[in-house]
Amino acid sequence: MLLRKIILENYGLYAGKVELDLLPRVKYGQERPIILVGGKNGTGKTTFLDAIRLVLYGKAILGNRVSQNDYEDFLREHVHRDIKAIIAPEFARVALEFDYVTAGEQKTYFVERSWTAKKTKGVKEYLQIKVDGKELENVSDDFWQGFVEEIIPERLSQLFFFDGEKIKSIADDNDGSQVLADAIKTLLGLDVVERLKADLSIFMGREIKKSGAKTDKDTWQDFETKINQAKEEIGQKIDELARVRTSITGVLADIKNKETRLHQEGHHYATRRDELKIKQSQLTTRIEEIENQIRLECEKTFPFTLCPSISTTLRTQLQEEKRWKRLSMVRDELASVQGEILSNTNGLDKKSRLQVEGIIKAAFATRFGIADHLNNTKEIHGLSDASADQVLSWLDEAENQSQPNVKKAGQQLANLQRQLQETTKDLSKSPDEAQTLPLFDDLSLLNQRLGKFQQEERQIKAEISQNENKLIALQREQRRHIDRQVEQDGSKGRLSLVNNIQNALITYQQRLIEVKIDQLRQAVTQGFNCLSQKGDMISDIAIAQKSFAVTLFDKKGTALPKKILSAGEKQLFAIAMLWGLAKTSGRPLPVIIDTPLGRLDSDHRRNLIENYFPMASHQVILLSTDTEVDQQLYKQLSPQISHSYHLRYDKDGQLTEPREEYFWKESRECQN
Repeated sequence: MLLRKIILENYGLYAGKVELDLLPRVKYGQERPIILVGGKNGTGKTTFLDAIRLVLYGKAILGNRVSQNDYEDFLREHVHRDIKAIIAPEFARVALEFDYVTAGEQKTYFVERSWTAKKTKGVKEYLQIKVDGKELENVSDDFWQGFVEEIIPERLSQLFFFDGEKIKSIADDNDGSQVLADAIKTLLGLDVVERLKADLSIFMGREIKKSGAKTDKDTWQDFETKINQAKEEIGQKIDELARVRTSITGVLADIKNKETRLHQEGHHYATRRDELKIKQSQLTTRIEEIENQIRLECEKTFPFTLCPSISTTLRTQLQEEKRWKRLSMVRDELASVQGEILSNTNGLDKKSRLQVEGIIKAAFATRFGIADHLNNTKEIHGLSDASADQVLSWLDEAENQSQPNVKKAGQQLANLQRQLQETTKDLSKSPDEAQTLPLFDDLSLLNQRLGKFQQEERQIKAEISQNENKLIALQREQRRHIDRQVEQDGSKGRLSLVNNIQNALITYQQRLIEVKIDQLRQAVTQGFNCLSQKGDMISDIAIAQKSFAVTLFDKKGTALPKKILSAGEKQLFAIAMLWGLAKTSGRPLPVIIDTPLGRLDSDHRRNLIENYFPMASHQVILLSTDTEVDQQLYKQLSPQISHSYHLRYDKDGQLTEPREEYFWKESRECQN
C-alpha cells in the first residue's frame, strides 16, 4: 500500500480545500521514504492522522460501543468553524488516494468521505470510491469496510498509524501488560478466531435447542444467559478501568504541572520535596520487592506453617508410615528365617516340636516387638520413601527457613510502610510562604484524588479478575454439557462435527501463537538493541503465551524487570515492540507516527533518526514539533526526507495553512 495524497476540506483547523502530496520522491537516484510534517502543538497534526483513519474506517475509529448519534456529533464538531464567514460552513470532506496491489495487479483507489451538518436536518454522510479513475456506484459503507479490512484491518491500524500516547501506554505498562496483550492479539488475529469460536458455540446452542430435550434446552439457555452477563460485566469493568486510567493520567499531568511551577518559583522546599519524592519512590520499590519475597515464599512451603497442628500430624504420620514399611520388610524377613528354623524341628516329636516353636516365636516377638507396632499403624498416604522424604524436607524448610523468612520480611514491610506513611505525610505538608501555599494545597488535593483513583483502579482490576474466573468456570461447565450432547449425538452428527472444528481451532490458535510469538520475540530483541545506545542491553525477551506478559533478559540471561528501564528506554522498547509487531504482521503498509520523540533525550532521538525512521517502512509520514525534530536532527534526517510540510497556524483566522517547507523554510525538497 502506498499513500498518494490526502485532501482535507473544511475539516478541523483546515479551511477550504487543502491537498498534501504524500508520495515519496526520488532524489539523486534514491527514493526517500520520509514525508516530514511539522507543526507546533494544536496546529492540526493529530487532526491529520485522524483524517486518514476517518476516511478509511468511518464510525469504527471511535470504538465498537459508539452510537450513531455520537458519531454524528463527532462529524459535526469537525466541520471547520470559519470565524470570518457570515454563514458558517455546513460541509466537510476528507479524501485519500492510494495504490494497492491485489491479485498481482496494482490499482489506484480514491476514497472520499463527506458530510453535511445542518442544524435543522442533522448530519448526512456520503461515501465515494473510485478505482483507476472510475467511480464505483451504489457502494455501501459496509462493502467498503469489508474491503478495507482485507487491506489493513482497523484492529491492525494501531500498529502502523500511532502517536506518542500509544507509545506511552506501552512504555508505562509495567505489570498488567494489557496494552501489549491487546496489540499481540490484534496482530495474531485472535479476535477473529474468538469470534469464529463464539459463532460455532451459537450454532451448537441452536442445534441443542432444536434437537435436545427440554431440560437440555433450559440448561443451555441458562449457560448462555450467565455467560453473556459475565462478558457484559467484564466489558463494563474494562470501560470503567479505561475511564479511571484516563483520570489517573490527567491527575498525574496536573501534579507534574504544579511541581514544575514550584521549581520555576525556585522555592527552597522544592529541593526538599525532590528528596522526599525520591525517598517515596525508593520506599515504594523496596515495599514491592519485600511483597514479592513474601509472595514467593507463599508459593513455596510457607503455607505449611499456617496449619501447624496438621503439619505436625502429617510429619508424625509420614514418619510412622516409613517405620511401618521398614518393619514390614523386617517382619517378612524374620518370618522367612523363623520358617527355616521351624522346618528343622520336624524330627522332634509333636510335643517337643510345639514346645520349641512356642519358645522361638516368643523370642522373636519379644526381641523385635514388631507385631504390636504393625497392628497399631494405619497407612494413609502410601508414599514412597523418596516422596515421603521430599514432603518431610518441605515441612522442615517451612519451619526452619520459610517461616523465619516471612516473619523477617513482614517486620521489614511494616517498617517500610511506616516510613512511606511518614514520607507521604511530609510530602503533603506545606511551608508557610503565602506564594506557594496555594500550590501545595492544590498538590495535596491532587494527591488525594490520585490515591482515590488508584484505589478505584485496584478494585476494578480485582472485579475484572473475579468476573473472568467466573466466566472461565461457566465456560468449563458449558463445555462439559456440550461433550455430553456430542456423545449422545454420535460421531457423524452436526454437534460432533462442530465440536471437531472447535478443537481444531484451539489447536490452530495455540500453534499460531507459538509461531508468531517466536517471530515477534526475535524482531523486538533486534529492534530494541538497534535503537538502544547500549547496543546489546538485552539478549532476549520472553512473551508468555497466555497472559502475553513480557520478560526481558540481559547479556547474562538474568531476568530484567521492565520497570528498572529508564523512561527513555521504556519509550524505545515500546517503539521496538510496535516495529516488531508491524514486521511480524507481514503487511507492506505505510507508517504514520505522530509526535514520538517528546520524552526522549538527545541520544535516544538520534538513534531513532538514524536507525528507525528510515527503515520503519517504504513510506513514513512523521508528524513532529520543532523541538522534536530540530535543525540538527533535521540535518541528520534530511538524506531520507522526500519533502516536508509546515502546518502554520493563523491566530487571526484560527486556521491552519500547510506549506511545503519546514519550520526554518528549507527549500521544497531537502538540500542534501
